[in-house]
Amino acid sequence: MTVEKNIFDSKRIAIRMSQIRPSGLRKLFDLEHKIAKSSSLKILSFGLGNLNIPTMPEIINQLKIALDDPLSHRYSPNAGLFELREALAARYKTEYHLDYSTDQIVVTSGCLEALIDTFFALINPGDEVLIQDPTFGYYASQITLAGGVVRPIPLNDKFELEAEAVNEAITSKTKALVLNFPCNPTGSVMNREQIQAVVETATDKGVTIISDEAYEAITFNGHKHTCAAEIDYDNVIIISSFSKTYCMTGFRVGYVIAPPELLTPISLVHQYNTACANSPAQIAARIALHSPSSIREAMMETLIKRRTETIKAFTSVKGIELNYNPLGAFYIYPNVRGLGMNGTEFSEILLENCQIIVVPGTEFGTATPDHVRVSYGFLNQEDIREAGTRIQSYFSKSH
Repeated sequence: MTVEKNIFDSKRIAIRMSQIRPSGLRKLFDLEHKIAKSSSLKILSFGLGNLNIPTMPEIINQLKIALDDPLSHRYSPNAGLFELREALAARYKTEYHLDYSTDQIVVTSGCLEALIDTFFALINPGDEVLIQDPTFGYYASQITLAGGVVRPIPLNDKFELEAEAVNEAITSKTKALVLNFPCNPTGSVMNREQIQAVVETATDKGVTIISDEAYEAITFNGHKHTCAAEIDYDNVIIISSFSKTYCMTGFRVGYVIAPPELLTPISLVHQYNTACANSPAQIAARIALHSPSSIREAMMETLIKRRTETIKAFTSVKGIELNYNPLGAFYIYPNVRGLGMNGTEFSEILLENCQIIVVPGTEFGTATPDHVRVSYGFLNQEDIREAGTRIQSYFSKSH
């Protein structure tokens, strides 16, 4: 029995939950389950922001050895294993020339915990938090749970955040800006000058920057990621994880890096929320940081090929447009308006008639209802080519 209609009206439920709803993806995946039972075709999913590239054997083999030590079975310190935080500090020094101590790093159970810890530590009821539109759908719900007010800022036609738009959106109630580049869902990136303009604009107005850099290591065509803290060390909170960089989504290891006055309250929320991240997973993360660069290079070679095939599969149909260059993450965000439908209609038609899953743009805000997110992290090249064949076949017959 499904209870949905009045579940948040109960006096036993916190009032804050009245503003939270399950993801609209549920309808799509319910439909997927129904179709899978009756279709002879394999369902090809570009839906989840997940990777099916295995965690590299070098990491797994060393983790197996480490698990023989009983110390790996215990709680870690609240902030995370010292050796892991030490390795992270060294990485940010080498890669971004940023000097962080181990006391400025808290290891969390993935980016999501890092984000909600940060929102609960910083946001007072009624504080406004600026987010990109489109952007990762969880931000708005987490901010709402923390009592904040979500203020979306539309991106430009290349899915970049403009400093002028940030400046116009800031009010006396604005507490923070969530920055996310490379961006989920668009795969768009920003160059150093653009990041600098946004960060300086927010800082000048006293707005704290929460920079979600989960996809920092996945960029294409020579693009170099700029860490927002390179621009303003004292006003940027870095959120990141090992999920995408090392194909470790199931390990659930993320982290927060911030100046002490900002990290202290975040670490307190983490302490009472989670105590510590999974100890064996932290060991795996430490091993990953010390692993050879060839591990990541192999992953990127795979994603480069998938990216090429995915762009070809979706843009070969007249009416589907990709008017920007998605140089980061493993997403493209095409516009389907030229087919005479919006993103929701397109996603439902694609699933019902081609057994292909994409995510409508309405899951990522209100500014891009005619777009769909296409994730190429979970399908191999052969399946992506098959998807292209199905899409072309269907729309050549229907148009």
